[in-house]
Amino acid sequence: MKKRRIISSIIFFLIGVTLFWFVYRNFKFSELLNALKDIRIGWVIASVGLGLLSHFVRALRWKMLINTMGYSAGTTNLFLSVIILYFTNLIIPRGGEISRCAVVTKYENVPFVKLVGTVFLERITDLSAFLLILLILVICQFSFFKTVMSYPGFKMDFSFHHMKIVPILLIFIFLAILVLALIKFGIFHKIYLKLKQVKGEFIEGAAVIQHLTEKLKYFMYTFLILALWFLMLYVMFFAFPPTDRLTFMAAVLTYTFGTLAYLLPIQAGIGTWHFIVINCLFFYGIDKESGMIFALIAHSFTSLIFLIFGPIALALLPLVNNTSSKKQE
Repeated sequence: MKKRRIISSIIFFLIGVTLFWFVYRNFKFSELLNALKDIRIGWVIASVGLGLLSHFVRALRWKMLINTMGYSAGTTNLFLSVIILYFTNLIIPRGGEISRCAVVTKYENVPFVKLVGTVFLERITDLSAFLLILLILVICQFSFFKTVMSYPGFKMDFSFHHMKIVPILLIFIFLAILVLALIKFGIFHKIYLKLKQVKGEFIEGAAVIQHLTEKLKYFMYTFLILALWFLMLYVMFFAFPPTDRLTFMAAVLTYTFGTLAYLLPIQAGIGTWHFIVINCLFFYGIDKESGMIFALIAHSFTSLIFLIFGPIALALLPLVNNTSSKKQE
C-alpha cells in the first residue's frame, strides 16, 4: 500500500510539473528575477501572518468538534497538526488529513477513526461555504462575467501551431503511461472504494454536527477562516506593483476559483493553480506576463511557508507534549 501511495504521488507530481511547463512554456524566467527586486516584503510577511492566524482558527473549530464527541485536545497540538497537514500535502496529495489525525491520536489519545469523521465534516462545511460564495459572486457580478467570457483574448493560447511536434508526442506518451500506471496499480479501484466510504463518513460527521451546542460559533469560525484566506491573497496583491490596485472582490474571486485547482490530487495544485490565477487576474486587467509572475510569487511564498513551519511543527510536538506531561506529573 505504501509503495502504491509513493508511486501515485510521483505520478501526480509529474502531472503537475507537466501542466506547469505547459502554462509557462513561453515565459522568460529572467523577468521573474527582475520582478523580485520590486517585491514589498512587508506585505508578504503580513500575508504569512494572516495565513497562520487562519490555521489557528481552524484548530479552534476542530477543537469544538472533538469536544462534542466527549474528548479533550490541546489547542497547541491541534494548531501544530494543522500546520503539518499543509506540509504533508506538499509531498503527498491528500495525505495531510491523515497526518493531522495521526498526530492528534498520538498526543491526545482521540480515536483515529472518529477524527476522520470530523475531518470529513470540515471538508463538507468548507465546500458548502465556497459554493455559497461562488453562487453569490456569479449573481452579483453576472454582467461582469458575461462581458469577460465574450472577450476573445481572456483565454490562454492553446493553439498547437505554437508548439513543436516533439513536445506534443511526449505529452501523448506521458498520458498513455499515466493511464496504464493508474490501471496497473489499481488507482481507479482505490478511488471507487473511497467513494463507497463517503456515505459512512458523512453519517458519522453528521452525528457530530447534530450534537454541537454552539453551531453559530462553528459557522462563524468557518467564515472567519475564509475571510482570512481572502485577506491573505488580497494583502499579497500589495506586495507586487502591477496588482496593488486590485480590489478585495478580485481577491475573493481569484481565491475561490483558485481553490478548484485542489480538486485534483496534485501537490500544492502545481500548474492548475497557476493557470486559474493567471486567467482570473486577466479578468481584472492584469496582463498575462504580470499574472504569471504574481502566480509564481504567491504560490512559491505559500509553499515556502509550509516547508519552513512544517518541520518546525514536527520538532515542537515532542517538546510541547513532554513539557505538558511533566506539568501533569
